[in-house]
Amino acid sequence: MSLITAGTWKNPATPEGIAALCAQPGFAGAMRISATSLTEMYQGGHLLNWLMDDRARLLFGYLTLYLHYSRDPADPTSGLTPTRMKIMSEQQGICSSGRTTAMLSLMRFGGYLAPDVSADGRQRRLVPTGKLLDMLQARWRVHFGAMAPLLPDGNAMLAALGEPEFGPRLIVGMSERFLAGFRFLTHAPNLGLFAERNAGMLILASLLTSGEPGDTMPPQRAVPMSISALARRFKVSRPHVLKLTRDAAADGLIERTGLGGDHVLIRPQLADAAQNFFATMYLLFADCARDAMHAR
Repeated sequence: MSLITAGTWKNPATPEGIAALCAQPGFAGAMRISATSLTEMYQGGHLLNWLMDDRARLLFGYLTLYLHYSRDPADPTSGLTPTRMKIMSEQQGICSSGRTTAMLSLMRFGGYLAPDVSADGRQRRLVPTGKLLDMLQARWRVHFGAMAPLLPDGNAMLAALGEPEFGPRLIVGMSERFLAGFRFLTHAPNLGLFAERNAGMLILASLLTSGEPGDTMPPQRAVPMSISALARRFKVSRPHVLKLTRDAAADGLIERTGLGGDHVLIRPQLADAAQNFFATMYLLFADCARDAMHAR
């Protein structure tokens, strides 16, 4: 089901494209919707946090679906198998072979994966259940709904989410772009500190959406921050959250204010990086969605 070929795909997330999207009057509202959904749809726990960070878990889910949907029926060794997933995870720097085994076991236990009963038992092929794709589609509906007013064909993309083949095509397109070198943080390197820590992006999203009524998005005024509340909400330790915020302050990304540092100011370089991140996400989604619709 390949939708792109080597040398034919151009990254849609150019500095000019990102700047144009961020300049649209409705961008701040779209960003707020997407950032809010990141925290509301959070699914994690202490064991998952120990196995890998949020970014790696999301990539892991996408690539399990990619191996399944890109399977060649004429090749009995293709598809989603533990061996192929281990190779891909290690090649892409997502996690080790041992952690791949643990994640696949957790996904089977959680009802996201099941054995392929039609496969030769020697292949140990797995298939995703509807639960895994449904989880991603719930996220897509929020993000495509948020970005639809920003794009001339945004409503068509949103409508296409209801088509049975659209989701698999979208998965393949996004995964192939990742395998071809696409990275969300290319134009938002200042988010690396948050993206590489457990619950880091969730903590950032929580701060972004904590602004007072009438403030901008990202907020320019100080926002409340409770280390204990963030730790409880995202199932990480207080020292973990405290170190993240201290490191972010040391890098000039936030400034602790208020009595006991119970508020933070989001500094311009972090605000710009957050905007670039969401604009990059919208441009990627739109590019993949157009290919998926064209392949009908």
